[in-house]
This record gives sequence, C-alpha cells and structure tokens, in this order.
Amino acid sequence: MITDDAKGWVADAVDRVGVLCRRFRVESLAPQLAACEELLLDGGVVDVAVLGQFKAGKSSFLNGLIGGAVVPVDVLPSTAVVTRIGRGPRERVLVHGLAGDTFEIPLARLAEFVTERGNPSNEKRVSVVDVELPALAAYEGIRFVDTPGLGSAFAHNTKVSKDWMPRVGAALVAVSVNHPLSEDDLLLLSDVSSQTPEAAILLTKADLVSGEELASVIDFTRSQATSRTGKEWRILPVSNRPGFEGTRAEVEEFLRERISGRRKEAYEAIARHKVLGLVASCREYLLLAQRAAAAAGAAREELLAALARERGDIGPVLGEIRFYCRNLKAEVRTAADERFHAYHREVAARLTGDLLRAMPEWKGNLARVTRAFEAWLADGMMEEMGAVSLHGEAHLAGFLFKARASVSRSVRAFQDRLAKEIERAFGIRFAGASFDAQVEEPSHPDVRLSPTFDTHFELLWFLIPMPVFRPLVRRHFLRRIPWEVEKNLSRVAAQWADAMGGVIDGLARDASEFLEKELATIEGLVGAPGASASGVEEIRAALAELASLSPGSHAEDA
Repeated sequence: MITDDAKGWVADAVDRVGVLCRRFRVESLAPQLAACEELLLDGGVVDVAVLGQFKAGKSSFLNGLIGGAVVPVDVLPSTAVVTRIGRGPRERVLVHGLAGDTFEIPLARLAEFVTERGNPSNEKRVSVVDVELPALAAYEGIRFVDTPGLGSAFAHNTKVSKDWMPRVGAALVAVSVNHPLSEDDLLLLSDVSSQTPEAAILLTKADLVSGEELASVIDFTRSQATSRTGKEWRILPVSNRPGFEGTRAEVEEFLRERISGRRKEAYEAIARHKVLGLVASCREYLLLAQRAAAAAGAAREELLAALARERGDIGPVLGEIRFYCRNLKAEVRTAADERFHAYHREVAARLTGDLLRAMPEWKGNLARVTRAFEAWLADGMMEEMGAVSLHGEAHLAGFLFKARASVSRSVRAFQDRLAKEIERAFGIRFAGASFDAQVEEPSHPDVRLSPTFDTHFELLWFLIPMPVFRPLVRRHFLRRIPWEVEKNLSRVAAQWADAMGGVIDGLARDASEFLEKELATIEGLVGAPGASASGVEEIRAALAELASLSPGSHAEDA
C-alpha cells in the first residue's frame, strides 16, 4: 500500500490549490486538478501508458508483454477509448460507459468496444475499458494503458485523449525503428516529459535492421530526444520476433526496477511531480495578482486600460486567423483529392486479381452469384479503403502542422503583447497558460456500393441461364471494380478533407475561447485585488500557502 503520509500530502495539496483556483477564478488549471484528484482514487496503482503513432507497434508490444493476443491489432484506427490492462484474480473485462454504467464482457469481445471496426466513432458510448488478467501477477501495482490515437497527428488531442494525458503515471513512447522520431514523436516526448518523471522510449520493430544499424538508430534517437526535451531518455529496443526475447526482458527489467519493484516510491515521485507542477502554475497567476495589488492605482488603471485596448484587438486577430484557415482548407481539399486518387491503379489491380480468384467458387443462379459478389466487394473495399485511409496522416499532417503553428503564433503574439503590458506596469514576466490546438480524428471510411445491376435483373434469375451468361456476368463484375474504387477513393479523400477542415475551423474557435478566457482571468486578477487591504492580505496568504507546498518557492513571494 502507498503510505498514508503520501496520500495525505497529495490530498491536502490538491484540495488547497483547488480552493485557491476557485477563489481567484483561475479556470485553466481544471484538467491538472482533475488528474491529481484521480491519483487518490486509484489506490496507488501506477498507470503505464503505451503511447505513439498508429502502427508504431504499441499493440503488438503489449500483446508480447502480456503473453497473448489481448489487445486488438486492427487495420483501421481505434476509437478514442482508453483500455487499461492490469492484474486481477480472474480474467474479466469491465466496460465503463460515458453515462456511468458498467458491465462485464468476455475477453473475446474486447474488439467490439475498443476498435473503430467494432465501435465506429464510439457509437457505443464507452468511456474506458478495464481488462484484468491473472497472468500479470509479476506487475503488481502497474496498470498498462493502451491509449488509441495518443501521439497521432489527428487524434492525440481529441477531447478524451487530451483530458486523459495529464493522468499518465509512467510512459513508454513507441517509435518504429524504420521511422525514428518524426516531428509528431518529438512533440509527444515533450508532452510526456512534462507530465511524468518516469518515461522511456520503445524502439519497436528492432528486427528490421542489423545490430550495427540498430546501434546507430539508438544513438540518433537519444540525441534527438534529449535535444528537444532537455531530458536523458532510456532507449529500449523491442521485437516480438523469435531471437529477440532479450529485448522484452530488458523492458520487463525496466518496469520492475523503476515502477513495480518500487511501487511506493514511483507513486510518490509521480504524485509529487504532478502536484508541484500544479502548484507552480497556480503560483504564476497569484504572483500577477500580488503585484497588481501592491502597485500604485495609476499603474493598475493604466494596465487595465491597455488590457481593454487588447480586448478590442481580438477581433482583427481572429479575422486574420479565419482568413488563413479558409485558404488552407482549400489547399487541403486539393491535396487530399490528388494524393488519394494516386492509389486508384494499385487498388483496382489488387481487387481485380482477388475477384478473378474468388469468382470460380461462386455457384448457383444469378441472384446467388450477385449476392456473393456484393458481399465480397463490400469486405474487400472496406479493407482497401481502410488501408488507404491510414496514409491520410502522412499525406495531410503537414497541413495540420501549418495550421497549428500559424494559429499558435497568432495567439502567442497576442499573449506576448499582454505580457509586455504587464511587465511595463509591474516589472514582472508573465507567460500565461499554453494554447493547445484540439485535433479530431476522422471516423473509418464510409464505404458505399452501388447496385450491381442498373435494373433488377437478379430478380429474374430463373429466366437467365448462368452457363450461357456467366462470362457476361463475369465481365460486368470486373468492369465495376475501377468505378467503385474511384468513387470510394473520392469519398475517403472528402472525409479526410472534411475532417481537416473541421480541425482547422476548430482552431479558430479554440483560439477565440482561449484568448477570451485568458484575458478575462488577467483582467480579474489585476482589477480585483486593489479594492481593499483584505484583498492584498488574501493574496499574500494564498502565496504563503503555495510556498508551504513547494519548498522551491521564493520566500519573498509571501
């Protein structure tokens, strides 16, 4: 069990910071508060998140570690459903619904609730799924967390994933050896390093390179990760292939050494890391309020007037953002159409070959053969479009980075103007909250097929002798393939373009909400404290309270 002292310190610190945030209306720290509160509810269990790009080998790694095919490995992206896997006295799966309901299912049905194929767009309204396995007895106190989409250019900032990220206890970031450290991976490493002190990089698919090449990739990965995050990373190469059992043993040793074997220490270190981060964030806002309270009335009024002017400038800033976003959306639609239709020849050829092999097995009258063809085409087209759709990130992520970078620069420029006004008035540096772009993931391809015949010939099957007409029917089926591929590629391209358009529009909305909230918070902190001596004392007492929770705080703040 985790020590009562550790739990008591976390509970007390979170409660006190929560009271201060509500008292001074610092709303942007709500996700951090919720994450710290959840630590107390988990009974000291450390969530070890396995993160990384889709197809980086996360699910395969987990299955290898568990010793069985537990986590679904699907051709289509997963939904935003978090799956937690830990030790239990018996094998069972608990599905927790968004409405608060919980029910048990067999392990064999897990894919029905956590994959896009089984639960498209999370239509079953699942919040989280807990898998309990006796086989994980060696990892007492650890709960592995499969976070579908986290780290993906289009999914790691969905609301579910983004709200969950602060709850990371420890993390294993999966990076494929044949695509080491993309810009997305580096962003994810930065996020992870700010959330937990216990993290390592899984270099998956280590069997794809020679030993000498692997050593070079490890050195490159470590150098790039350290350069971006300022943190030394442990690199763990892994592979489930025969002959690479030693790599899995190294990961198991890391988990036992850093987490399971020192469960109490790991929990307390993680809890302290999160709580002190929360304290530091709250302190920055209260320092602004303290300086405002101590400043001369004229300085405070001058700053409030400057803030009012900046509020008037929000409209033009957002207008520029919307104009940029409209132009970028047009570029995305053109690029999606061109890049997805480039797969037409390849997909049509593959389906044609499959059809030629399948048709000899279809026996019976025209109606029966037509039904067999339509069922085959539906399955084949879904699989092909699902595979093609996976390339959407590679094709279009650059546009997302452009949008996110441009909007973030505009927001940051506005915040920097606020910071300059604050520094001019009070002589302090103020960074403010970080603006995070929210990104949505498109659902699986919406494959639709047209009727096989323009008229209902199959209803007249008893009038059509198949031995005579089979070659004609065969040619008709074959001619349909290129047209169906063209139509569904257009649909997938449109879905990606629409999804990207929604993301880009969402950035403008998020920027507006963020700037309004940040400006209102600053105006409230600057304007309220100077009203009375009791207000000044209240802020001083609040900073002293934060200082008691964070030994590194400056004494003079209180």
